[in-house]
Amino acid sequence: MSPTKKTVKPQEKGYIPRALALDILDEVVRRNVSPDDRLEFYLKKENYRNLPKEDIALCKSIVMTTLRRWGHIEQVLYNYLKKSVHSHSPRIHLIMMTAICQLIFMQSPPYAAVNLAIIQTKNDKKSYKLKNLVNAVLRRVSDDIEKYTDDQFDNLELIPKWMIDRWKNYYSSDEINQIASSLLNIPPLDITLKKIDEKIAKDLGGQSIAPRNIRFKKYGFIPDIKYYHEGKWWVQDVAASIPVRIIQNEISNKNIVDLCAAPGGKTANLIDAGAKVTAIESSIDRISLLRINLKRLNFEADIIHADGTKWSSKLKYDGVLIDAPCSSTGVIRRNPDILRRKSHNLDYLINLQHKLLINGIKLLKKGGFLLYCTCSLEKEEGEYQIDRILDERDDIELRKIHEKDFVISQEFIHPNGYLRILPNTIGDGGNDGFFISILQKK
Repeated sequence: MSPTKKTVKPQEKGYIPRALALDILDEVVRRNVSPDDRLEFYLKKENYRNLPKEDIALCKSIVMTTLRRWGHIEQVLYNYLKKSVHSHSPRIHLIMMTAICQLIFMQSPPYAAVNLAIIQTKNDKKSYKLKNLVNAVLRRVSDDIEKYTDDQFDNLELIPKWMIDRWKNYYSSDEINQIASSLLNIPPLDITLKKIDEKIAKDLGGQSIAPRNIRFKKYGFIPDIKYYHEGKWWVQDVAASIPVRIIQNEISNKNIVDLCAAPGGKTANLIDAGAKVTAIESSIDRISLLRINLKRLNFEADIIHADGTKWSSKLKYDGVLIDAPCSSTGVIRRNPDILRRKSHNLDYLINLQHKLLINGIKLLKKGGFLLYCTCSLEKEEGEYQIDRILDERDDIELRKIHEKDFVISQEFIHPNGYLRILPNTIGDGGNDGFFISILQKK
């Protein structure tokens, strides 16, 4: 007689992806780690190994939507609690948060969201006694779902007060509201086509939002998209493609050093424009990723493992690209875990960026240019860095960016000549926030 297969109770279906989402969120909130890193880590564990693609997709959707809508979800939760359970049981707090996220913002079946949250509570060794509270709160939320429409929520509630207070120093209320509204929608997938493969744009489908930039509103597993394995395109937000596009017509056969190269999007932009690229990267793991990405694209660069603040060369370069490590506040819509940080560690980042700028200038030949950019909304990491360098150095001048340099709205160009691109301002589906400037060595 063959062994009988264990019957899975209906309420247990969908439990595993929700349990994985809970484990990931627990670490993201407690340890300020990346959701993508934690997903990769947990998928190697026995509990989650060989999870179907659809379950991984559900897990990621729960994680990212909960992080994106955190302020709104807590607002709902506290309508039904006399006092927070977070200090007593952070994990039960997360169980209710993810369940409310599913009920209100993901339109998940109420039965599944509520009952699986109760099972998660029962399985929590420390706080299982709170199962009746979880049950009562979530069933009341479920009964009140129709009350919670988008116009009931203030988008500014999505951004921590300390972050908004900083931005008020240099952005208008309308601009801050615009940044907040960019968090609501799942970002589209933007890809950059190789120059020689522009003709495949129509074949790929999607929306053409700029020369060689294609946007997909709906997509599945990225390597399944046509021409991925042939290396005809790479993933890159439209705003991230702009820095190199500005100088692409002047770098063919020129020696360019990319001081912070991985994961390689802008390195690819440089190579595609005909530059001879020396790619510097301080992280061994990120060098591996850089090599993989360039190999898929059939691009070659001289890749060097080194600290970009210290690396030196006898050769003086025609150009230097610094896509500097930063607080990444311009990419919150893609990385909403940034909203759960207690601070940006700005002092460290500002010091690192300044050192990169100093070393980048040393590597330039006379007349060479330094292209500096960050995906940060903090002016200390953009405008103020450039102002500081110009105050300190008399061998450097700011090269003005003009509308003719790239098809871009004049509104992004500061009178001083650098670019400040806010999120949600390019195309249908928005963009990441970016600062871009060009320095010239006299």
